[in-house]
Amino acid sequence: MGILTQVVGIGALTWLLWSLLRDYVSRSSLDNIPGPKPSSFTTGHFGEFMMSRDAWPFMREISDKFNGVAKLQAVLGEKFLYISDPAAVYTMFVKEPTGFEHTSEFLTGNTLLFGSGLGSTSGDTHRKQRRMITPAFSLSHLRQLTPVFVHVAETLRNAIATQVKDHPKADVNVASWSSRAALEIVGQGGMGYSFDPLIDTTPNEYANALKNLMPTLFSIALHWFFIPWSVFLGPPQFRRWLLDLYPNTNAQKLKVIVDTCWQKATSIVADRKVALETGDEDAIQRVGGGKDIMSILLRANMNASKEDRLPYEQLVAQVNTLVFAASDTTSNALSRVLHTLVIHSDAQERLRQEIRAFRESGEELTYDKLIELPYLDAVCKETLRVYPTVLAFDRIALRDTVLPLHKPIDDVHGNPITEIPITKGTLITVGIYTYNRRRDVWGEDADEWKPERWLSSLPERARNTPSGSVFSNMMTFAAGPRSCIGFKYAELELKTFLFFLIESFKFSQGATEIIWNTSFVVFPSVSKESSKSEMPLRVELVQ
Repeated sequence: MGILTQVVGIGALTWLLWSLLRDYVSRSSLDNIPGPKPSSFTTGHFGEFMMSRDAWPFMREISDKFNGVAKLQAVLGEKFLYISDPAAVYTMFVKEPTGFEHTSEFLTGNTLLFGSGLGSTSGDTHRKQRRMITPAFSLSHLRQLTPVFVHVAETLRNAIATQVKDHPKADVNVASWSSRAALEIVGQGGMGYSFDPLIDTTPNEYANALKNLMPTLFSIALHWFFIPWSVFLGPPQFRRWLLDLYPNTNAQKLKVIVDTCWQKATSIVADRKVALETGDEDAIQRVGGGKDIMSILLRANMNASKEDRLPYEQLVAQVNTLVFAASDTTSNALSRVLHTLVIHSDAQERLRQEIRAFRESGEELTYDKLIELPYLDAVCKETLRVYPTVLAFDRIALRDTVLPLHKPIDDVHGNPITEIPITKGTLITVGIYTYNRRRDVWGEDADEWKPERWLSSLPERARNTPSGSVFSNMMTFAAGPRSCIGFKYAELELKTFLFFLIESFKFSQGATEIIWNTSFVVFPSVSKESSKSEMPLRVELVQ
């Protein structure tokens, strides 16, 4: 038995080493693709890209020197393709959407973080979940939800006004308020639940957990590389025991965060399910008026056939998935817009004048009016283009294929390439940041923040370059059938908050410089070392 154990152990170790080293010692279809030299064989480009709080110089190098198409290296020499070419992206997400899938690291990691929700599943399971949830994000439903958004935005406005009323110009941590308000708006509109009344300056435990999730995960990014293999260590109870023994402070912190989120999600689904099953209209209508996403999902699930019905644990998983997706990214997007309007004070004043003119018209603030305000729309779109909150996402090729290029590149020998052969198992990182700043799509001023570009007809190449994007030909919300299901929800949320904040306050630079950290989700802080999301701005009441 001892010899058998040794043989199995040596075989497993050999397989693991070969899995890590095969891309380094063998030929790859990516060998002729140019790319920057990695700073380390061990971590590849992770040091300056995936594990860096300041990946901006690296992103610009990829964009400027390699036109958004580059061969990069992961751990121990594994080669992968970084790409932002429109034709290649269109092929991946529209022409061949079943040929590319999230990586096992992503799917397994999301399952461990959130459960088996939309962001953790693939194939038929994902399609069934998405089909059931999609009606909750329809335009007709968003129109019904708009009063909920307006109510939360007014509550946020009043909370900040209370904080600054005795101080003509006060420094306010706008990132904290943005995070809390985004959580409350997805709570009321998404879950029929109030997470935070927004009446004092102390956020709750769940809000803290959500806000600290990505920075904490980023702090153990290299450990996360081994996550797909962790599920083979034994049943969940045994893996939890091993995690409890794992001597890493940030891993233990992440464990507490995940536990907090799961317990809250379980409570929300259980309460909502009981209210719907018993017909408790008071409980159903108390928050969100019964129009929240979770109520719609639970009703659809109750009425579905047995084979289409989602298991209970998948319903719980949707809470964490949707709440995190709708709060963390949108709150950071709101912070980014406000900080950008501080830098461009003339644009801030122009937006305020547009909002003031609308108020003077006496029209009702409906979904359609909010979405159609031209300068508000231009400011939001341009900020989401130039400053996406997620910089890139990964896919893995499920079969051999070829990716055409919209614009040819030169290979390592100087020969032009118009397409890239992709072998099964090739990892591909799609660059949101670099696509949104492509000069051959957006023009020579693509790196500049210019909301005016959206006030007239965009250049033909920006309008008609095929990419499969669901939002104004940018990659901010991805493309194709696995694009962000809630991008219209996020757009309404962002515009509603901005309407009330810019109407009521003037934002300017505070005493502290703001640093934007590259993480799994870009976030503001007061130093490159800080993992805390904070953005103190000077806030002044507008008379």
